[in-house]
Amino acid sequence: MLTFFVIVILVALILQRLSLRNAGDHRNIRYECKPSVRACEPGDVFLVHSNVANLGLRPSPSIRIEERFPQSLNVLEAEQFNVRTFVSGYRIFYSTVLLGGHQQIRRNLRASIPQRGEYRFSYADFCAGDFLGFREYNYRMDNDSRIVIYPAKLEDAAFPEAYTNALDDIARRKQLLEDPISVCGYRDYTGREPMRQISWKQSAARGSLIVKQFDPVWQHSVLIALDTQLHGDFDEYIAQQEYCFSLARTVCEQLEQRGVGYQLVTNAVIREGLSGFSSSGGMGGAFRKILYALGGARLGSVASVDELMHAVCHGAERCEMIVLISTHGEKRVESALGMARETGCGRIVTLFADELMPVSFSQPEEKEATA
Repeated sequence: MLTFFVIVILVALILQRLSLRNAGDHRNIRYECKPSVRACEPGDVFLVHSNVANLGLRPSPSIRIEERFPQSLNVLEAEQFNVRTFVSGYRIFYSTVLLGGHQQIRRNLRASIPQRGEYRFSYADFCAGDFLGFREYNYRMDNDSRIVIYPAKLEDAAFPEAYTNALDDIARRKQLLEDPISVCGYRDYTGREPMRQISWKQSAARGSLIVKQFDPVWQHSVLIALDTQLHGDFDEYIAQQEYCFSLARTVCEQLEQRGVGYQLVTNAVIREGLSGFSSSGGMGGAFRKILYALGGARLGSVASVDELMHAVCHGAERCEMIVLISTHGEKRVESALGMARETGCGRIVTLFADELMPVSFSQPEEKEATA
């Protein structure tokens, strides 16, 4: 009997020694957490893939994982995760895995995010224990995956009559000007162009649908200036700025659907200095880039409204209309508009958030379903 106990103790000590070495060695452990899409609309459901792999031959010890997800994440289903808490602006999920040699475990959760912005799926803390539970080894696995949520489209926005009339006028004149004289080439039909842009003669000759390309002089008829500088009360600034992003997205989408080319210039915090984008309409890749930039923009501004309008007026030689989107029409904005009008850069229409934003506009509240 004594011999049996001695053998048990020796085996336990050997296993403990091996487990200590195994628990303290995490060189073969890999971690990756990323959303299933790069960007999406507010409230759209997507998957979050959380993968843990063991590249080594030996099985891993039991590992407890604390993963940090964006706090605004609305979780709809998370069966493979145990507990959820909020800590320091993160939503933390706990789970436990046990990996064999050369094994990967993939976990998924269904989620959505209701608010515009760029969200990061950050690092995870790992905790591995020994065989007898006397000691734990803690280490951190870095991760840097992101998802961008586009600004919400304003379905029932009450735009000023001056803006809607000007937009209708530009769309009508564009249709009249798109005649054979302004055609500068042809390209394959992508399915996004209007039927009237198809060249049936070229399509019959080439055996596939071909569309006309028009002279670029007509392609950028509208210049949108998105001003995100602080104007008015700071307490209302954040909500008004979010409304400005939605206004910009809605105006761009209206132009895209009408096939009107435009440029967007903004002092929003997207990169260093002013940011500029252009699109010839048609809901193509250029529009998706604009949505991505507007979604990922941070609060604040990188330049004043004066600097923004100065840059806009210098690029408006062929522009038929300038649309200024801003939070509030205070003195600095009026001064910048006066300077723009003196340069004779064309028709200017203003869209101010404090005049257009309905009382009901606010950031959606988080509603988490039971996992």
